[in-house]
Amino acid sequence: MAQVKRKGLHDGVMTEFTVFTKVKPGHEKAVRETIVQASQSPRRREAVQEIGTLHEARFVLFDNDTQLMFCSSFDGTWDKYIDDFANTYIADLFDATFSHCEGYPGIKDPGIKDWFMTNAQEAVNYICAYPDATVKEIWKALDVEKAYQKVLDNPDAGQALQAPALKPLLEQAST
Repeated sequence: MAQVKRKGLHDGVMTEFTVFTKVKPGHEKAVRETIVQASQSPRRREAVQEIGTLHEARFVLFDNDTQLMFCSSFDGTWDKYIDDFANTYIADLFDATFSHCEGYPGIKDPGIKDWFMTNAQEAVNYICAYPDATVKEIWKALDVEKAYQKVLDNPDAGQALQAPALKPLLEQAST
């Protein structure tokens, strides 16, 4: 099946996504409170881990809280990204936040992708410091680095670290 062209520049495996919406008149305080409350929920971290493709995301209110911008970068296709969100706590966050915005149909509504694309703006330029590394690869690299540091901190590891096969790893660790 052919992939629908969506707004969002790519850099390696990553895609950027930016949406600008109008906050419903009289909802300025409520949308700000909703975003602040969601930012304090531990469930947001669990959802990010469950999705496993989100590099970063942010909500920005501007023009006296009458406009809302959502920006993120992620691995993979845009459609899968939105579908994944619809099945996690992020769906609740999106519904709670964007329900204060004009025309928002709900994350599970069949028209949600059209609504996002109507409000999306593609970046003029997009660059990533690690374009070929997925979120899951970065998490694994961080876990390996933590484990390696434990080995380096272990006084009994000295002799094992003398093995010639470990020379490239030790050289990389010293930079």
